[in-house]
Amino acid sequence: MLIGHQRIWDFLTGSAKQDRLAHAYFFVGSAQVGKLTTALEFAKWLFCPSTKLRTSPTEPCGKCKSCLSVERGQNPDMLILSAKQTDKDDILKNKEIGIAEIRALQHKLSLSAYGASHKIAIIEEAAALSGEATNALLKTLEEPSPRSLIILISSSWQAALPTIVSRCQLIKFLPVPEIEMSAKLGGLSKKEADFKRAIKLSAGRPGLAIQLLREPERLAEQERSIEIFEKILKAPLVWRLEQAAKLAQNTVEARETLDQWVLCLRDRILEISGCADLAVSGRTSGTSAGGYHPGNLLSICREIQKTQSILHNPSFNARLALEVLMTKI
Repeated sequence: MLIGHQRIWDFLTGSAKQDRLAHAYFFVGSAQVGKLTTALEFAKWLFCPSTKLRTSPTEPCGKCKSCLSVERGQNPDMLILSAKQTDKDDILKNKEIGIAEIRALQHKLSLSAYGASHKIAIIEEAAALSGEATNALLKTLEEPSPRSLIILISSSWQAALPTIVSRCQLIKFLPVPEIEMSAKLGGLSKKEADFKRAIKLSAGRPGLAIQLLREPERLAEQERSIEIFEKILKAPLVWRLEQAAKLAQNTVEARETLDQWVLCLRDRILEISGCADLAVSGRTSGTSAGGYHPGNLLSICREIQKTQSILHNPSFNARLALEVLMTKI
């Protein structure tokens, strides 16, 4: 289900109708904002027979063999490369996307499509490409196979090599307005207070909103994350470094935690500026900004965002990056 991003959807489907699709797109935006969902829905749209029958089709049917095969990740004309670790021994960390996977992708793209107009490759985290894999992908981007489409996805285009970004059409995913998410997700919660809080805490990221609504215990986890950050702002360096070591044990969760810290900082800045009613976390009233000036809070926010970019690259030492962050906030 696609939530929001209508402008992007209209642009992609419009380009396809006019046979003016680029050979590669780079989807960039916050985690869980809808980048992968849009890529998969667009793959369905390209493969779905019903879109070829309607005069102005806007959505795939979601019921045909092609649509269902995309949902299951079993469509022969689509390949997804992911940086998510599947090894039980190292499931808490991301892995690199290596040259062997890119070569396999190149081979599949060179083949004729089985039953679709395009062959599609989706690379979930462009920053996780190894050096060799990046060089190999560059050749594919420079000399694309006919009727092939590559979609790269990343939370930060700065984390990917400029040579990769320059060879793709960049599409930026912005946060989805609360009113759009509320309209689509209203049936996921019977408790109005929890529903409103989940929508607020998701900060325009439908994927996170769905997670919070389906797993109410995650709302409590978000609260704990904010409480820990408020302690970190006032705690001695030794305690901060202990927290860095704990966060480094799971880089995926660490990035999610840093997202919450950025939201917390946003709320503190709004509180100091007299705009507490715009806060997301709902914890500004009666809480302290730790004696920080708004300018200092902005500097901390930038340091956190730099660390987030580093954590997307599996070749960097996550614990060292987090320890450096703790010395700067």
